[in-house]
Amino acid sequence: MVIRIPFAWSRPAAYPGCVYGDGRMQDSPGFSAVPGPSVAPAPAPGHPPAAAGIPRATCLVVGAGIVGTLSALRLLQQGHAVCLVDSDFEALCCSTGNAGSVSAGSVVPLGMPGLWKQVPRWLIDPDGPLSIRPEYAGRIAPWLLRFLQASTPDRVARIAPALHALNAPSIALYRELADALGASTLFQATGQLQVYTSEQARQKDAGGWRLRQAHGVAMQPVERADIQALEPAVGAQYTHGMFLPDEGMVTDPRGLLQRLRQAVVQAGGELLQARVQGLQPQADQGMRVETTHGPRTVQHVVVAAGAWSHRLAAQLGDRVPLQPQRGYHVVFEDSGVALKRPVVAAEAKCFATPMDMGLRVAGTVEFGRLDAPPSPRRTQALLKHSQALFPGLRVGDAATRSTWMGCRPCLPDSLPVIGPSKAGARVIYAFGHGHLGLTQAPMTARVVADLVAGRSPAIDIQPYRAARFGAGA
Repeated sequence: MVIRIPFAWSRPAAYPGCVYGDGRMQDSPGFSAVPGPSVAPAPAPGHPPAAAGIPRATCLVVGAGIVGTLSALRLLQQGHAVCLVDSDFEALCCSTGNAGSVSAGSVVPLGMPGLWKQVPRWLIDPDGPLSIRPEYAGRIAPWLLRFLQASTPDRVARIAPALHALNAPSIALYRELADALGASTLFQATGQLQVYTSEQARQKDAGGWRLRQAHGVAMQPVERADIQALEPAVGAQYTHGMFLPDEGMVTDPRGLLQRLRQAVVQAGGELLQARVQGLQPQADQGMRVETTHGPRTVQHVVVAAGAWSHRLAAQLGDRVPLQPQRGYHVVFEDSGVALKRPVVAAEAKCFATPMDMGLRVAGTVEFGRLDAPPSPRRTQALLKHSQALFPGLRVGDAATRSTWMGCRPCLPDSLPVIGPSKAGARVIYAFGHGHLGLTQAPMTARVVADLVAGRSPAIDIQPYRAARFGAGA
């Protein structure tokens, strides 16, 4: 069966949505899914009509970021009919603007015991890693209370294994994925270097390092000479650190996402540029999906719409305390800095990653409305941290430097929502991956495919269920 595809191939004229701060168009070929005449792609060579023992189902995936697109591809590989829907396939979302780090050893939740003691200092520091827009303070207060409640030793001890289950397989899964796409250069297993300006600063994170060690994460303390040997461009004030040898990076997150969407098309999937407005359970166990291009009736819906997902979940009776944590990046096209791997300025909470388009420095947490414009102050903070981390950095100007802001979908316990909705397995949630969407996407996609197939998931999904937040979320 060939699925008709209502899109036309074109070179994008602009990239709306999550925006580049300088307003420039990125010079990349890419494709856009825009309403147009139906085009039927050739099915993938040797693609089976359905995986052995799995009934063929019609599936609609809401959200074409890394989680949604990988889920769509997994479902297609099982032989299902899949429509991947997004309001704008060329928007520069978190799946394209992230730090590119695949953090297999990330078992430490954002909320750790004692973290609250550092929050006042961060908030009064204009260059600190945390910012709350004044008009948003009242709205974010209940979420912050939940965040603190999830930061106790007992809660952290339960959260860490759930993070480990999603993150630990990521390096192996990305290797397989890159090989399957014929794009081995897009993913590299490089290790990761985290650096501090003193032993005292490193000791502040000792609880997190002990947690990693307890979960078998490989790591090695490093001092100034080691840092210089690993990454000579790092400034002399960074005297202590930790090296994690089993981490990786994606050298072009946008390029990876484009390749995955092309794979969806080649496997017989449908890309539909539309906004999903409503989900209505049907008496025959199907789902009616209302979109701006008309209704669709399918057997399964996967909600992977990032920071907007909770709005659809609420229609089904699942109240999920999802908040956007606005992150920023700066790309230096001609940085003069040679890196072999991601380097993390641990105190500033920012990542520097060598990418195909230049050196990308990403980080910060800003709480604000989804539709609020980017804050120049946060970009300036990243510039300042970049220059401190790399004294030889060529900062450049608007012609050689670009900025971006996007909304990470975050939950107070640092875990995503993955699993059936109140409507049952006909609606499956896959959202709220926070700062780890790139890392957690491959395993999330496997779980989604397992649930649609009626199999026991590859990992225990109890820690990720939407019901964990209760009725009053």
